[in-house]
Amino acid sequence: MLKFSIKNAFRKKLIAILASVGVGFGLMLVFVIGAFTAGVNATFQDNLTRSIGIIEIQEEGAQLESLSRLPIGTVDEIFETPDVGSSIISYNVETAAPSGFTDGYNSQLPNTGDSLTLVGINKSIDGEWEGVSTKITSGRLFNIEANETIIDSRLPSAATFNTSIGDKLEIDLGGGINVSLEITGIYNQEDLGAPSFVPRQYYIYTDMETLWNLLNLSGQTQSVYYTSIILRFDVTSIEETNSFVDKINDYSDNDGYTDVQVEAFSEAAFFQSFQETFEIFDSFAGVIGLITVLAGGMAIIVTQLLSVSSRMKEFAILKATGWKNRHIFENVIFESLTLGIVGALIGMGIGSFFIYFLSSGASPFGGISAIITYEGIIEVLLYALGLGILGGLYPGLKAARVRPVRVLKGE
Repeated sequence: MLKFSIKNAFRKKLIAILASVGVGFGLMLVFVIGAFTAGVNATFQDNLTRSIGIIEIQEEGAQLESLSRLPIGTVDEIFETPDVGSSIISYNVETAAPSGFTDGYNSQLPNTGDSLTLVGINKSIDGEWEGVSTKITSGRLFNIEANETIIDSRLPSAATFNTSIGDKLEIDLGGGINVSLEITGIYNQEDLGAPSFVPRQYYIYTDMETLWNLLNLSGQTQSVYYTSIILRFDVTSIEETNSFVDKINDYSDNDGYTDVQVEAFSEAAFFQSFQETFEIFDSFAGVIGLITVLAGGMAIIVTQLLSVSSRMKEFAILKATGWKNRHIFENVIFESLTLGIVGALIGMGIGSFFIYFLSSGASPFGGISAIITYEGIIEVLLYALGLGILGGLYPGLKAARVRPVRVLKGE
C-alpha cells in the first residue's frame, strides 16, 4: 500500500510539486529560525560561561568609558574592600584615550557611527589575563614607551586608511599637536555577526606609559589614571558574581573609596539579560514560523481534496473489490505524508543554503551565528509529519465514506 500511495501522491505532478514547495517554504522558515536561534543561544551561553566571575569597574556617573577617572590606588583599595578582596583571583586595567585622539579616522570606517578608540594597557598584566596582547596573529607586540600600537584584525578589510604593519597612525592630541604610532602587530578580534550596517567599535592598543605620555602632551589635568578596572572572582555562578557587584557598589556609596565613587558591572548579568530579551524574540519568531507552516499546510489539504474528488470512482472500485474504509483512509494519509516529507526535504535544502549564506558574512546582515542541529532537523520532520496527517484527515474521511453503488451509478 505504501508504494501505491507514494505513486498516487504525484499522479497530478504539477499540483503535487507546487503543494510540496509551498510546505517546503514554510518549513524552511522554521529550519532557518531554529538554526539562527541555536547559534545565538550557543554564542550567548559561551559568553555567559566565560564571563562568570568577571566584574568591570568604572567611575560612577561616567557616561563613556573614556570619561572615567580611576586613581591608580583604586586597585589596592578594591583589594582591601571587606568581603571582596580575598575572593579576587586576578585583575586587569585599561586607560581609554579621549575620543578626539582618533576621531579623524571615524569617517574612514565603513558605516556611519563606526568609531576608533585608542586604549592603553599594562602588557604584563594583560598577558596574565590572556587579553589582546596574547592574541597577536601577525607582527609583534608593542614595546613600552616606543610609540607603537597593535590594531584590530577587522581594520585591514574595513578601513580606508593604511593599516599594514609598519604604517603609522596619527594621534591628534589637540592644539595642533600630533604624535605618530607605528603599527607593529594585528590582534585577533572576532566579529559577533552583527549586520554590516550596525555601527562597530574598533580598538587599537598601546602600552599604558605611552598613553599617559600622550595625555600629558595633550594637556590633560590628570593624566595618570585608569578608565576601567576588570576583576576576576573565584565564583561559579552569576548570583555569586552579582553579590560582589553589590558589595563593591555599597562600599562605594558609603564613601569607602578615596577621592572617587565607583560603579561595578557584571558582564555575565549583561549577557543573561540580553539572552532573556532574545528569548522573547525567539518565541515571537516561532509563532510566525508556525503560522507560515500552517499556511503552507493548507496546500496539502487543497491538493488532497482535489485529488480525492477526481478519484471517487477509483475509490469506489477499490472498495467494491475488498478494500475497507481503513485501507482507503490510510492510503490518503500516506499520500499526504509523502507530500509533507518531500516538502520537508525541500525546506531543509533551501534553508541550508540560506543558513550558509547568512553565516558566511557575504550577506548584508553580516555573519549571523547559525547552527544546524539534530533537534532542528527532527523538529522540521515532525512538522512535516503533523502537516501530512492534518492535511489528509478530511480528504481521507471523505474518500473512506464513498458508497460504491451510488458512485458507479453516477449519482
